[in-house]
This record gives sequence, structure tokens and C-alpha cells, in this order.
Amino acid sequence: MPASNVTINDIARELKVAPSTISRALNNKSQISEKTKKMVRQKAAELGYDINLVASGLSKNKSTIIGVLLPNINRYFFSQVVSGIESVANDKGYQIIIAQTNESLEREIEVARMFNSTRVAGVIACLSVKTTDVSHLEKLKKNGIPLVLFDRVDYAMDCQKIIVDNFDGAFQAVSHLIKTGCKKIAHLGGPSDCKVFQERARGFQEALEINQIELLPNFLLATDLTHEDVRGVFKRWMTALQRPDGIFVAGSDAGLLFTKMAVEAGIKVPDELAIVTFGDEPANEYICPSLSAVEMPGYDMGRTSISQLFDAIEGRSGDSGTIVKPLQLIVRRSSFKRD
Repeated sequence: MPASNVTINDIARELKVAPSTISRALNNKSQISEKTKKMVRQKAAELGYDINLVASGLSKNKSTIIGVLLPNINRYFFSQVVSGIESVANDKGYQIIIAQTNESLEREIEVARMFNSTRVAGVIACLSVKTTDVSHLEKLKKNGIPLVLFDRVDYAMDCQKIIVDNFDGAFQAVSHLIKTGCKKIAHLGGPSDCKVFQERARGFQEALEINQIELLPNFLLATDLTHEDVRGVFKRWMTALQRPDGIFVAGSDAGLLFTKMAVEAGIKVPDELAIVTFGDEPANEYICPSLSAVEMPGYDMGRTSISQLFDAIEGRSGDSGTIVKPLQLIVRRSSFKRD
């Protein structure tokens, strides 16, 4: 028979069990043994049966779909967050739908509307750098859809928030550069209207001030951290009369590109220019010189986000709160100067 016409009754007939058993097995109910669930799934796949999770959720007024809203899925940090979310969601029989905004507020609003209309069980979101109004996310909560924000959050929203201490991470990075002997330290920052980049810039400035290091003109720049921005800033700093001897970069991709450009320009890293970036990537360990970075605990943030969401879904918690995850400075060759 055509796969599109396969029903629960057809699977039940093949396995000689009640249709209710098939339904419970496909919906991962606890009263059905794992052996039976596996047998039912195999037969369903063999017959070409696919459960319509959205329709099933709407009919039962209980969805098993989690919406995950990200700025960019191709970033290592966000892929780690997704891995953490899935590690918990899959064990509880939930599926996730991932949507990326590409840093567009319009796209973020569109995805939130889609999550609303499909009545997902809950939403985990990281705001775009352009997001200043979160009314589209408030609508989720008004419709009874639990929400957890991570990394880039709106502190005024009544929901759980999972963050890192961006100020402290930047402070650690710049303090490390100072300890290695850097005196002219510059910061390649992110968008100035985004809270996480504001905090990183503030940590940079505080470390200089406490250590009585002068902040030289044009050594604190806010950009969109695009490749074009990085190339422009690199040329500006490296052709100036006063060149920096230490750089703190606010984003991982930008840090990798800046390091690559410095090496290609014949600049000795770290002896002439030490570099630390915010956000660690697998490539940081393998480029030459390897790149020092403030590591963000993406996997752990993902697991905590989904655990907090399930607490809200299952009525164990609905209160607003903020969980701050620790950061770790990983020192590699790009900022390790030998005496």
C-alpha cells in the first residue's frame, strides 16, 4: 500500500496487537516496554509510516516538539548548544526544530510566529544582535508556551535565562595579555547596541584601568565582526604610527581571521602581537600559532536550557531567574610569550 495511506491500524494488524499499543509505543509512553517500542518503530519504518507530530500535538493539546531559535547554526558554540539540548530532549521523547535568524530581527519575528502557530511545547532562544524589542517572544508566553533564553537575553523578560559572565571573561583575557607584558592593547569589539558585546568591552576597559594601562585612541572599536570589518580594522591598526602589541577580539571567527592575517603579514605572534579571542573553536588548537581563547560552555548551556524548559513544561518551575555559567581562559601559543 502507498506509504501515505499507512495507518496505526495497519501496523497493529501486521504485529497482531491492539492499535492502542501501537499509539502508545509511537508516542514513547512509559507503560510500553522498550522491546515493544523498538518492534513497533521498526515495523512503522518498514511500512513507511511517519507520525505527524504537529497534528498529533494539536489534537491532544500536548506537543512533543521543542523550538530552538539561533542566530547562526554554523557557529561552533551554537552547534554545541544544540548537542546539549538534544542529549536531554531525545531521552524524554521530544524532538527539536532548529531555526536560524542570521542575525535578522524580521526573521526572528517570523520564526516566533511559526512556533506560536504550531503550538510547540516550549522554545529555547538566543536573541539576534538586532533584537531590542521582544514583544514577539512575549506572545509565546501569553499563549502558554514556556520560554528559556540563553547567551544573548533580555533581562526584563519573565523567563529563565542561561548566560555567561561576559565582563569577567573579557577581564580575564585582557589581564592575561597585561601579565605577558603587553602595554598597547586594542579591542576589536562587536555591535555596540548588543548587551554581550557591551559587557566584553566593559571588561576590556576595566582590566586596563585597574592595571593603569592607557587606552590609546582608536584602540576600542565596535563592529559587526564581519570579514570585511576584520580586514579593515587590521589594516587600520597595523599601518598606524602606534601599533597594538596585544589584541582582544570579541568573536571567535574574527579572532581566527585576525590571527591568520597577522601571520600572513609577517607579524611575529605572540612576540610582536599577542592575540586572545572570546569563544573557542576546534580550529584554534590547530592553526599556527594556536589561538588563546575564552571558552564558552555551549554543551552545558544547552543541557541546562532544556532542563529548565522541561521544569516549566512539567510545572515544576515557572519563575524568572538567571543562571550564570563559568568561563575558562585557555592559553595557547598566540599569547604565551617566553621569557
